[in-house]
Amino acid sequence: MRREVERKFFFDPAFWRLRPLQTTSLAQGYLADTGGWEIRLRRAGEDHHFTLKQGSGIDRGEWEVPVTAQAFDELWSKTQGAQLSKLRQTFKLNGLVAEVDRYPGVLEGLVTVEVEFPDREQAAQFVPPEAFGPELTYDPRFKNRALAKALTVPCRWNTDGSTWSYGVIPFQQTPKGVELVMVSTRDRRRWIFPKGQPEAGKLPEQVATAEALEEAGLRGQICGHPVVLPYQREQGATNLLLFPFQVTHIASNWQESTQRERKVISLDQASLWGEVVSTGAQIILDSLGAVGPRKKNKGDTHVKTR
Repeated sequence: MRREVERKFFFDPAFWRLRPLQTTSLAQGYLADTGGWEIRLRRAGEDHHFTLKQGSGIDRGEWEVPVTAQAFDELWSKTQGAQLSKLRQTFKLNGLVAEVDRYPGVLEGLVTVEVEFPDREQAAQFVPPEAFGPELTYDPRFKNRALAKALTVPCRWNTDGSTWSYGVIPFQQTPKGVELVMVSTRDRRRWIFPKGQPEAGKLPEQVATAEALEEAGLRGQICGHPVVLPYQREQGATNLLLFPFQVTHIASNWQESTQRERKVISLDQASLWGEVVSTGAQIILDSLGAVGPRKKNKGDTHVKTR
């Protein structure tokens, strides 16, 4: 079984100038009740494949074999209710392959891009071009298997600020290893990362770094591309835009010190503190080797908020 190392992002064609190498119509269907395996049927033009995938995040196991059109048609009916079509354009990007997907029907308007890498190190060092929006790799709602069952686009970037919170994934590198900093909610029932609501006149990264200081007493610098995660609250689901944030100073007293608790934990402890913290640890692990001041492309000064 080969390893598939891949990252997925929102995509804005308005900032893209490259010409596609190929355009292909894809039809994908997913079998139900397959345990920890994702089992997919794909028709790409005249080609038909049966694919098994295992794992999550940027690095997954993949096993794929071609099948006949007849075998594909026989199995296709078993994917009813979990079928997806999309138009894929393939581009060359600095020695890599970028695949831009447009989705019709209930997912109309959603455009994503996937880039596959030879290894995790190159995936960590990748600097997304200007057309690449926030990263979707870790959001289960944007897995193709989930999109195949979706009744609408899970979320749209920058269309309704009321459904978004901007925050950071704070980490520090110490002699003991990489550590995360997390805070409790005000009711102290859950552990999360510092985050806040959009503010008029402020960029998402400005809101995020301000919340790091107010909620957790943290100073530092953003050092990676923002990542999208879902966040379930009692008031309903919202969307997190989280920036990897390298901590340079932790204050002993801070603005919300009487309202929240703060903890510093090792990455291998993160699974004990809830899904958001656990996923944040995985994001930092995957980005090791690319930490430090965030690299920028020409003209890429902040997350687009058009």
